[in-house]
Amino acid sequence: MDAWNKQYALWEASDKTDKSLRPSGLMLKKQLNAVKKAQFPWMYAVTKYAAQQPFINLQRAWSDFFKKKTMNGKPVGKPRFKKKGKCVDSFYVGGDQVVVKGKYVKVPNLGWVRMAEPIKYGGKINAMTISRVADKWFVSFSIDVEVSFIPSKSQARCGIDLGINSLATLSSGDIRYWATPKPLHNSLRKLARMQRRLVKKVKGSNGYRKLTTKIARLHKRIADIRRNCLHQLTSYLVKHFAEVTIEDLNVKGMLANGKLARHIADVGMYEFRRQMAYKSDWYGTMLNIADRWFPSSKLCSDCGSKNNELTLSDRTYSCACGNNKCRDYNASINLEHYTARSAGIYAVGDDGSAPTV
Repeated sequence: MDAWNKQYALWEASDKTDKSLRPSGLMLKKQLNAVKKAQFPWMYAVTKYAAQQPFINLQRAWSDFFKKKTMNGKPVGKPRFKKKGKCVDSFYVGGDQVVVKGKYVKVPNLGWVRMAEPIKYGGKINAMTISRVADKWFVSFSIDVEVSFIPSKSQARCGIDLGINSLATLSSGDIRYWATPKPLHNSLRKLARMQRRLVKKVKGSNGYRKLTTKIARLHKRIADIRRNCLHQLTSYLVKHFAEVTIEDLNVKGMLANGKLARHIADVGMYEFRRQMAYKSDWYGTMLNIADRWFPSSKLCSDCGSKNNELTLSDRTYSCACGNNKCRDYNASINLEHYTARSAGIYAVGDDGSAPTV
């Protein structure tokens, strides 16, 4: 990274006319190979990809930055240094050096390592990435497989309203409210207690390292509980419904609310949408994304009238037509019939039947 910045400064000094000074991953790799044997002999003790892949990643990162590519709707930022202790410890191994036998994988220059379980899918292994989370090491394989699932026979539709008290409110089906585990909220006291102990430790000491590992384990457990709950919910939806409608939530804007930010982050709304996107493709489920400005909570699911006076503290939707439902359930019904409402059809039958004009 530092060598790239220096090379780029020389290229700018030449008014970007001397193409021989233009930095590239291949150029930096050649410069390293020229001095590697004399200055860095220890690099021969690890896999060749330790010296190859970083240059490929660096080239890709700068190319994406110069081409102004976007990720998650935002422009890709300028590449930065990876900070030790605050980044994911991982290394890449190409497919030509990957050997797997049952529960064992051969790591270059290390030998055979036992995995917790064998690979579940068959196919050509293109590469693998070994990473560390807390005090555990994980290996992820890039495999060419054909994902084939039996699509759901159900033709039912469902609207999903995400919330804090209940992870999701469903407009139809056997389950109406999907409970949220609130993993971060339930672990706050334990986390705070550990962090108070940590500030009293000497940085770099054995006690400090042991306690940071315990904190990392707890954070991993919190993330695992949240992710597991979201996987169960999204799998249930794509398997039991032919059409699902969710909201296009402005999560970043919602997190600006200081009183609710932690509770909103504990839900994992973006992860829910990400899982729904790829699982709906697997199972052939139609996924509709309601417009961000669609007033699902303020519309009456029976008569279609709009209540502009509804506030966040109003948990029950009451209408002059006699509709008296839970606010979240009322919103989920409106989302279920979102496509019909978008076509100018507003009224919905009391029995949840198809919308009528």
